[in-house]
Parts: sequence; C-alpha cells; structure tokens
Amino acid sequence: MPKRAGSTEKISISVRPADLASLRRRAKRLYGGNVSAVIAELAADAALLEGMHDLVDRLGGASLTDATRDTLDREWATPALRSRKPTRSRKVRTGA
Repeated sequence: MPKRAGSTEKISISVRPADLASLRRRAKRLYGGNVSAVIAELAADAALLEGMHDLVDRLGGASLTDATRDTLDREWATPALRSRKPTRSRKVRTGA
C-alpha cells in the first residue's frame, strides 16, 4: 500500500454500525471510498468548532452549549417566510 501524502497517524476507533455505514456512504460519494478522508473532514469541522468556542471565550461571551447550538441550527435550517408586497387597490371604473 502506498504511503499517504502528508503527515498522518494510524488510529483505531469504534463506531456504531449505522455511523460506519454513513461514513462509508459519504466516503464513496465524495472521496472514492476513502473513509480516512471523511474522518479528516470531520476533524477539520471539529477544529473549526473549537476555534469558535475559543473566540467566544476570548471575547468574554457565554459559552455556546450544545443545546443552544442545536436550537440555532434548527432556526437557521427553517426557511424564512417570504413577505408579500402590499397590493395596490384597483380603481373601479364606472362607465360614462
């Protein structure tokens, strides 16, 4: 097996069968079946979230809890209601 590009470490993890199936589906769809690439993607997302938490801490704000994050995710995922433009009232023509 050829060596992977960049510096990597081999690890062993345990996941639920349904989670492994999801990882494999995503790997097949996006990375030619490379589950390690999906794990790297998830690790990048985790690093981004940690950076966000660090920023909030540095700014002196309250920590973003998982419950608050879930609530925000639900709100942002809900399509915004489109407001209707007010309609003009039509003038009624009277025959003259």
